[in-house]
Amino acid sequence: VVQSKGAFDETIRGIMNLKSVGAEVEIRVVVHKQTYEGLADLSDFIFRNLTFVDHVTFMGLEITGFTRANMDKLWMDPYDYRSELRAAVQYLAAARINVSVYNHQLCLLDGSIHQYAKRSISDWKNEYAEECGGCSLRNKCGGFFSSSSLAKSSHIAAFQ
Repeated sequence: VVQSKGAFDETIRGIMNLKSVGAEVEIRVVVHKQTYEGLADLSDFIFRNLTFVDHVTFMGLEITGFTRANMDKLWMDPYDYRSELRAAVQYLAAARINVSVYNHQLCLLDGSIHQYAKRSISDWKNEYAEECGGCSLRNKCGGFFSSSSLAKSSHIAAFQ
């Protein structure tokens, strides 16, 4: 995704080096239009080659910086990748790899992975949509980045 020759191999060497000196390693995967189709393959790669990592996190896209300039190439409705995300999370969880989902709204996730969703957006940049007003799961939901006003799922719906 970074389009830099050798970046993947360099990253893997860095992860291996960190573990060799006893560091905790978390792999953070930002899910967007260019990455969602590869979540299953990436999860399988992590299971087969990086089982020693301490945590894998699948993260929703924060619309800041270069993301704003590349919205058409990156943003997609998280509802539309929910099955790929569910499969990746369940695969890693079944492999006993610590896995979480950050920066996602519960109403957009498959219910089977709600337990992996964390409230991870800092309070100062976390907001909720008008549709979230009467939601019974709002206190467990990740909410929205304040920068998310540029793009929002059409599937946001309060749990009753």
